[in-house]
Amino acid sequence: DVQYTDIDYMDRNLDFTLSPRFAGLPALVNKIKSEGMRFIIILDPGISGNETNYPAFDRGVTDDVFVQWPNSKDILYSKVWSFLPNVTINESLPHEEQVENYVSHCAFPDFFRNSTVEWWKREILEVHDNPDPSKSLKFDGLWTDMNEPAAFMNGAMGGCRNNLLNNPPYMPHLGYRSTGLIHKTPCMEGQHYLPDGTPARHFDVHSLYGWSQARPSLEALHGATKERGIVITRSTYPSSGKWVGHWLGDNTAAWDQLHKSIIGTWQEKFLGSLNRGSSKSYPTWLCFSFTSLLLAVQHSFSNNTLLFQRQDPAAWDTKFHQMSRDVLNIRYTLLPYLYTLLYDAHAQGSTVIRPVLHEFVQDRNTWDIDEQFLWGPALLISPVMKLGDRSVMAYFPNARWYDYHTDTDTGFRGRFQNLSAPLEYINLHIRGGYILPWQRPANTTAFSRKNPMGLTVALDDDLLAEGHLYWDDGVRIGT
Repeated sequence: DVQYTDIDYMDRNLDFTLSPRFAGLPALVNKIKSEGMRFIIILDPGISGNETNYPAFDRGVTDDVFVQWPNSKDILYSKVWSFLPNVTINESLPHEEQVENYVSHCAFPDFFRNSTVEWWKREILEVHDNPDPSKSLKFDGLWTDMNEPAAFMNGAMGGCRNNLLNNPPYMPHLGYRSTGLIHKTPCMEGQHYLPDGTPARHFDVHSLYGWSQARPSLEALHGATKERGIVITRSTYPSSGKWVGHWLGDNTAAWDQLHKSIIGTWQEKFLGSLNRGSSKSYPTWLCFSFTSLLLAVQHSFSNNTLLFQRQDPAAWDTKFHQMSRDVLNIRYTLLPYLYTLLYDAHAQGSTVIRPVLHEFVQDRNTWDIDEQFLWGPALLISPVMKLGDRSVMAYFPNARWYDYHTDTDTGFRGRFQNLSAPLEYINLHIRGGYILPWQRPANTTAFSRKNPMGLTVALDDDLLAEGHLYWDDGVRIGT
């Protein structure tokens, strides 16, 4: 139920701005929100330093929020996303030449500093609560990107200054080992300051950059919307899941990416796959395979690029429309169960989407299974993962398993079973001994929540079943 907007909405990709080409966006956001949908904006950490009047940068300089050169107050500049003013971009040039000719110098906020946290919150609040209604975007969540931090060049403007840090004796494979640690990221000698004022080299905190942005972003969101909302981030570190979800980066609409997306979703409680469009023309069955993945993961969204083939469900024929509707109706029906799993993960540290081995660790057959997975302990999902297949070889651990679609006991247990898997069908099985809460679906979750609820009771061999439901208003902070 969420419309995401990528950097196209910004003026020349400058954070906290609105492009004149998107002048109608605030009104559109208000319209879709009145229809029960939500809206999420993207933000990148790089802040342009080439503007004559850019409040976000000017206030950042005043508040001393940017990564600096060591033993200096000079800002460390690199290049990423935002474009120079008053230039016409020649898109026929190679990417490296476009970066050199058209991309502005950017400064990276040092999110370890208390001053940066307050600056970040203020800038985000101004986007939401701009007194000019034509510039106020009433977003419900944040999508943070490029926060490894990523750059379009290696190192910094003018080059890096500490060869040992940037080219250590042992080099992990980062695109090209010959580039050093600065491959598409700022110099390792960049100076950060921890909350207590202790200096820290970028070399020592590079992998923590996305983590350091996580809590400030969620606090900024709560401060602006006064509701729960979500932040999804591209860069994480252990414990990031306390504040943010994780998206897997720019997955393409290609068959091999489907399998990788599913494996990737096992990392955190709220993790999802972005399916980016392609210049290639893909067949209907492949696009539906990605659409059916929407049913199976915690969080998924489709992102396309200008001039690429449309890939949304409405772009296809009526048969595709109906297949997509059927898949999404299953997902919406099961949202109470998924919501409960997400609450359990938040409150107790359990997993939401989990490998089969998590539930059947003593069964060696489950150890190598990465093409099936479970929602919590009870719902087994067996998608088609190979090109052109219309059947799937699924493994059923030693338990009672019911077909989700027919409510019948399959009799499959402790063995592999070849299952029919036509294009419009995804194999779902409920484990005996569990109760799944469900709700009649509607066009959006806002309306689904008002519909009647029910329970699917799947008895085990002893004719017993158990389950629980967590439910709240879905928006209040701290429930």
